[in-house]
Amino acid sequence: MSMQNWIIELQTSLLQDAYAFLPELVVCGGIVLLLLLRLFTAFNRLHLGSVALLVSLMALGFAGEQWWDFTQGKPEMFSGMLAYDRLTIFLRLFLLGFTALVIWLTLLTGIPDREDSADFYCLLLGAVVGMSLMASANHLLMVFIGVEMASLPSYALAGFLKGRRQSSEAALKYVIYGGGASGIMLYGISLIAGKFGTAYLPDVAVGYGAILSHSSTSGAFEPILLLGTLFIMIGIGFKLAAVPFHFWCPDVFEGASAEVAGFLWFPSKGAALASLARFTLLRRA
Repeated sequence: MSMQNWIIELQTSLLQDAYAFLPELVVCGGIVLLLLLRLFTAFNRLHLGSVALLVSLMALGFAGEQWWDFTQGKPEMFSGMLAYDRLTIFLRLFLLGFTALVIWLTLLTGIPDREDSADFYCLLLGAVVGMSLMASANHLLMVFIGVEMASLPSYALAGFLKGRRQSSEAALKYVIYGGGASGIMLYGISLIAGKFGTAYLPDVAVGYGAILSHSSTSGAFEPILLLGTLFIMIGIGFKLAAVPFHFWCPDVFEGASAEVAGFLWFPSKGAALASLARFTLLRRA
């Protein structure tokens, strides 16, 4: 293949990936727009919730278009790091629809106020991008990146009511639990990747199948595989607030505002369930 043909093929692939990733790109563009508007004093008197709502509705519209125009073509994005299928698009519709609802509720309740609106909605939209990556991750490192991108803005959102002691306590406990769960999950990913020589989920599925078939005949036990899988499940279980990793929930939901509590409970759990499904319902390539 000549260099010119390789460049043309690369450009075509990038355009296809950009279209498949378009809702997330719109949300990222909205975050940049909110940050830029924050620099101008003329916009300090304006509540930027309407801008965030418009961005979320635009991204929702693009996701809806992808749902109706979906054909089983290229199943992956960005060299296999992300999956592009019906589940990915459905979770985008779910996340963006609920995000638009949360933003609309914040406009009705007045939380946040005008001064903090840009910061609040940047964190909210950033968390949505992380949840979307969790739902479409086709690589264990992308699972970790998605969890972190969803978790870090959530820590700040939980403590956004700065005048309340309970809100600060909620953010602190959330950070402590989340940091521990993320470290354990990353260690589990390193064990699995070291065992199979890859973190690409379809290849990991093949490795799991080979080891399980060998174990059923020889009775051999793989403690590294068991430990790595357990650690990854701990990280996902934290996002799901599954027993026994649910101790952070009462304090966080008590200290956070009602809008943030609803956002942390419903969309994040949907993204975590999708991530759990992609990891546990692996299919051999």
